[in-house]
Amino acid sequence: MPPSPDPPAPTRPLVLLHGIGQSPIAWQEFVSAFGAGRAMHAPWMRGLRPTDAVGFDLDAAAVDVANQLELQGMRQVDLLGVSVGGNVALRLAVERPELARRIVLAGALVRPTKAQLRMQKLALRLVPEGKLVDAGVSRPRMLAVFDALRTLDATSTLARVRAPALVLAGAGDRLGRAAAELLARGLPDARLETIPGGSSMLNDSSPRELAALAHAFLDAPS
Repeated sequence: MPPSPDPPAPTRPLVLLHGIGQSPIAWQEFVSAFGAGRAMHAPWMRGLRPTDAVGFDLDAAAVDVANQLELQGMRQVDLLGVSVGGNVALRLAVERPELARRIVLAGALVRPTKAQLRMQKLALRLVPEGKLVDAGVSRPRMLAVFDALRTLDATSTLARVRAPALVLAGAGDRLGRAAAELLARGLPDARLETIPGGSSMLNDSSPRELAALAHAFLDAPS
């Protein structure tokens, strides 16, 4: 059966998947910089919502996002995920290839090292409690994500991703760049870009630069 034609990019919703220590409101500056003309959806992920029990499962989070999109009539989307949101986007691209048309990944981990998890845990612990509360984020739920990622090894599934991918890393994020290089090498159709001065959470540190690169990639002709 021949592949379905690529629908015009502006007709595809853009789904924004937030990172560890963030909530959907973390995308506000990105959305403003990206501009109008495309429907956007920034869901909470299962295991990170304020009402969820403490605990995180990557597969369950991906299934829940897919279910939310289908309930809203979204049959094909572009995905942009940072941190663990990038890993959920990857899982969707593997398990639901008909849903994920193009993907942008920033800070997604393939096979996290102890150093990578330790640095991310440290960064989370430095976030003031008030900031987490204002965002509706629970520190125990975020720490549970790190526990779930300790055994993650996505190297064997990367070759199954059919969607073209843009892999991004902050130029000053040494561990993040190493993870991005590993990810880009493993994906069949991927381009790697770095953002000067960006951190592991590019939607927070560099929303305008992230929006510009995502816009160019997602709206480019097939």
